[in-house]
Amino acid sequence: MFCGLCRKHGVRTRGNATSFLSGTDNFRPELLRAHHLSEAHAKASVMEAASSAPTTRPAAELMVTTMSQVTLGRVENLFRSCHAIAKAGSPLGDFIWMCQLDDMKGVDTGPVFRTNKSARTFTYFIAEVERRNLREKLERSKFFSVISDGVADSSAEEAELVYVQFAHAGKVHCQMVGVQTVAKKDPLAIKNAIEKTLERNLQLRLSNKDWLKKLVGFGSDGAAGSEGDSNGVAPLLREIQPCVLTVYCLGHHLELSYKAVFRSVPLYTDVTGLLHSVHHFYHSCPPRKRALLTAFRGLRLRPVMPSPVGDRRWLEGLQVALQNFLKGYPAIVQQLQSTDKGRSDTSHQKAKELLEFLLRADMVKFVHFLVDVTNVLSILSRVSKNRNSSIADIYATVRSTIEMLSMYQTRPGPKERRVDSVTHFHSHCLEGKGNISDVRNTILTHLIKKLRGCFRDASRDVVNATMIGSFKLWPAKINREFGEKEVSILTSHYKPILEAANVRIDELDPEWSMLKFEIYARFLNIYKLTWDVVNSVYLHKYPNILTLVDLVLTLPASSAEAERGFSQMQRTKFQTRDKIKADDMTDLLIIQLNSPNINNFDPRKAIRLWTMRTPSSTGDTSPNSDGSSNSESHCESD
Repeated sequence: MFCGLCRKHGVRTRGNATSFLSGTDNFRPELLRAHHLSEAHAKASVMEAASSAPTTRPAAELMVTTMSQVTLGRVENLFRSCHAIAKAGSPLGDFIWMCQLDDMKGVDTGPVFRTNKSARTFTYFIAEVERRNLREKLERSKFFSVISDGVADSSAEEAELVYVQFAHAGKVHCQMVGVQTVAKKDPLAIKNAIEKTLERNLQLRLSNKDWLKKLVGFGSDGAAGSEGDSNGVAPLLREIQPCVLTVYCLGHHLELSYKAVFRSVPLYTDVTGLLHSVHHFYHSCPPRKRALLTAFRGLRLRPVMPSPVGDRRWLEGLQVALQNFLKGYPAIVQQLQSTDKGRSDTSHQKAKELLEFLLRADMVKFVHFLVDVTNVLSILSRVSKNRNSSIADIYATVRSTIEMLSMYQTRPGPKERRVDSVTHFHSHCLEGKGNISDVRNTILTHLIKKLRGCFRDASRDVVNATMIGSFKLWPAKINREFGEKEVSILTSHYKPILEAANVRIDELDPEWSMLKFEIYARFLNIYKLTWDVVNSVYLHKYPNILTLVDLVLTLPASSAEAERGFSQMQRTKFQTRDKIKADDMTDLLIIQLNSPNINNFDPRKAIRLWTMRTPSSTGDTSPNSDGSSNSESHCESD
């Protein structure tokens, strides 16, 4: 006796159990029932449902109409559970108890495929659907950029997070590709890691001329090894594609620049030390905290407690700490003065030391100067982290920031002007001369120099020309000459890539002028206009210039998206509390960052892919050779 379904699909039962593939002479009813409920027979049933469907109908509909509704419902529930676990960043080990919880709630998940290995297998195929979708989008797109960010986890293992950015019909997409470990932090190793990630997950080989003709930009964190010196990653990419425009993450560059400038300034060290000490003085002692609140009420001020100088969000943390310090200054000084009148112990001695710093004229003036500087830099940081900011938006904000800091070189900022020549602050006499002109000029000079190096490895003319892609930078009223020079610069720089995309170069200038005229004539407020709306109206009339705009939108503004992926990876590692392989982490991050939310997730594509690519043996369900990533380590059945 044998099982015709299992024999047809070559599904072999694992272990020493009775084989219904080769045949058996054991006719006991309990063996028949056990085989009917086995994982092997369930898999054969799913494969039969998938293989028997006519190929002329949509795959999702085939699964619904041909697979047993009971079997399909059970498998769908299992895939949904895996998707929800991965989407939330929870450990895949939760899959087993989630199945048990479904049993208690009356949700039918069936008796099989309820193991950790099955969870990893299902997770792989859910991620594989998203990988295939991404590859299809890239194939339809005429251009793409690569974004990478180097990361090091708690185990000090170096890795590269790789994203791709592309624009189609005016809509920008930035999606996760994968994580790849790096043996050592040098440019060639990083470049190889990026290429390996693209090839393993998308079958995208940068050495392939068809893909190379689409590569227009490279975004990086700007850390050691990826910078654009003679041995950086950027020059290695330009060797294979000279048109690549490299942009480094402004947020990362801003943090490094700020810390490099202030590291050698003793007055800055004194201020940050004071902020930390004041915060710790009150937050470590509830009685002192209550006394400070009483001082606020006595002065009829809204209580604003001292805050710490942040480490992760360093600029925001510093800005808030400085602002709270100035708002709470009168109450803090009054409370410390009242504390100092008591007996001399450790607490009172600390209060006396803090008072000495608080009443120094140079400290008060330098805090106001720092508030002016951080207020300007925070605007730049906010723009660089905004997903909707283009490379032109960031470049324009960098120039505005440099202008503001240059202005502060000649005259104090708005906050500093309030205390520029005062001898008292909030009725408290300040000690010392308070002359900070030398230190402030040194700081501003070095900051300006660092900011001018933000686009050190990119053509300034090309970066400036990308302004045509941001409606926020267009003039309020039509200017016939606006954009003509910029279109010419972009056309000259990207001519080989545009020609490969079948753009008619000679028609770009007239199309730009005509499109610009129609936009101003049709839309009253262009600052709220988006390129996908423009494409929906004018793509059939002006396809060449709108293709150039897609190229501009494809250029990465920074590597902030990759840094968000790193934060997500850290949260996932913390929640799983275990070391995860790069391939497994890639699957989890792709589901978290690229897949639909649990309400919109449709598991049937992943189920069909699982059934069509599962080998006959239940002991080996690793994808076959045409798979887009290596998943042998986790695509095992139980």
